[in-house]
Amino acid sequence: MQPLQYCPTNVSMSVVWSNHGISQCFLDTVSAAVISGFLLVFGTIQLLMYRRYGTENSPAQIGRSRMYNFQVFLLALLPVLAVVRFVLEGFVFEGARVYGFMILALCVALFAYPYSIVLLVKERYYLLPSLPTRGHGLVLLLFWTLLFIAQNVVFVNLNYEKAWFHLSTVKDKVEFGLFVVRYTATLFIFVIGLRAPGITSTFQPEEYESLANPENQSTFRNAWHKMRTLMPFLWPKKDCVLQFRVIFCFVLLLGGRVINLYVPIYNKKIVDSLSERPLAFRWDWVLIYVGFKFLQGGGTGSMGLLNNLRSFLWIRIQQYTTREIEVELFRHLHSLSLRWHLNRKTGEVLRVMDRGTDSINNLLNYILFSIAPTIVDILVAVVFFIMA
Repeated sequence: MQPLQYCPTNVSMSVVWSNHGISQCFLDTVSAAVISGFLLVFGTIQLLMYRRYGTENSPAQIGRSRMYNFQVFLLALLPVLAVVRFVLEGFVFEGARVYGFMILALCVALFAYPYSIVLLVKERYYLLPSLPTRGHGLVLLLFWTLLFIAQNVVFVNLNYEKAWFHLSTVKDKVEFGLFVVRYTATLFIFVIGLRAPGITSTFQPEEYESLANPENQSTFRNAWHKMRTLMPFLWPKKDCVLQFRVIFCFVLLLGGRVINLYVPIYNKKIVDSLSERPLAFRWDWVLIYVGFKFLQGGGTGSMGLLNNLRSFLWIRIQQYTTREIEVELFRHLHSLSLRWHLNRKTGEVLRVMDRGTDSINNLLNYILFSIAPTIVDILVAVVFFIMA
């Protein structure tokens, strides 16, 4: 009888990235440890809170929900899939063998999913002495998020030599089928969890009028509608020169993203050339790297030629945006009644207009030149990391 090994031969937990991918031993171990540890600690705290302070919900307020039943079914299906996978990998497939990480993943699946069902039932049938809830608790939402993230991390192994994405054997095809079922189940659990069909809302707006105050509402409420309202102010419909400036600014922005990708690549090439034999001075790579750094700028990328040129060209667009917003504001003010103007102070109105215009400009600049480029950089880095 062979001794139980935690990882397969030639696979080590100390080596994270090998052969263009991450081993199944490492992925299953880390995901199992994080998910089970989180649910064990915070789920137990939540259960203790319900046991000590929870009150049973009125049966009249608990309605039937097919989505809730479907959610429970999916949570019960996942440990069954874990058992099927364990049996196939440990006893059925060619070269099958049981490893320690497989036992750990199975134990976590048999513990975590039923435990989450217990929490789900508690949230459905019991209430805590707080403001009436309109969704699931933070523990379950984060747990389902971690489950979905764990399934998406597998895509890092698209080019992994030992991954089942190649579908070259029957084992790979079965593994891929189980993955599709798991991925679909966790996706539905995550989406249904956001809708919270099993939670009966007892929220009464008339009892909590203070919550209806706009000052207490989230800044991101109706964010998409707000963006659709603001975006027309960015595109100068009547000025072709300004339209060309907008397009050219976005071209410069995309060029900066490409340069951010190639700067570390050429840095690597220059460093690697120092260890080559015979030693040669790669002045061509150095010149390319210096040119890229000149275009990119300093450590934060804010002093480069591309960013400064884009900022200079964007001044006219920002002036156009400010002018259009203020004209629209004045048009709206002129359409208001005399009674409204008599009840307002002119200085206060002008101050609100100035602050509002500046806030809109700052918001658009943050979205276009800070948030969006950062998201693009992350996506490009992930794709390059996977394909490299």
